[in-house]
Amino acid sequence: MKISSCCVCRIVLVFVLSLSFVVPQDVSAQGQTVTAAELRDAVKHASAGRQKNLEQVRSFFGDPKITKVLADAHIDSNRVQKAVSALSGAELEKLALRTAQIQSDFAAGALSNQELTYIVIAIGAAVLVLVVVAA
Repeated sequence: MKISSCCVCRIVLVFVLSLSFVVPQDVSAQGQTVTAAELRDAVKHASAGRQKNLEQVRSFFGDPKITKVLADAHIDSNRVQKAVSALSGAELEKLALRTAQIQSDFAAGALSNQELTYIVIAIGAAVLVLVVVAA
């Protein structure tokens, strides 16, 4: 007895369809669904984190000592402030952590004025370059 390929296709199709009715719906689901409230909370959390990071970086570049260092290096602090807003979330988070560490080190006396000057110039220039490259 010879079975045709069309018959084999029908048998496979019947098998697959019958199997789909046997498998519970929970098993066939790819993952959890996200509710609108969870999504809204995640967006609020991300927005609050970005705002906190923006405030940290802006307070750093708004400090009179930092503004003076930038001005001495012929870097417009207002331009840096505007450029900070254009950074991605990950870049902004890294910059916020770095500026907080620099402020802490300087306040503790771990950095000299000269070291602070070099660091501020490097960071200010890096922010401007990041924004120019991203544009």
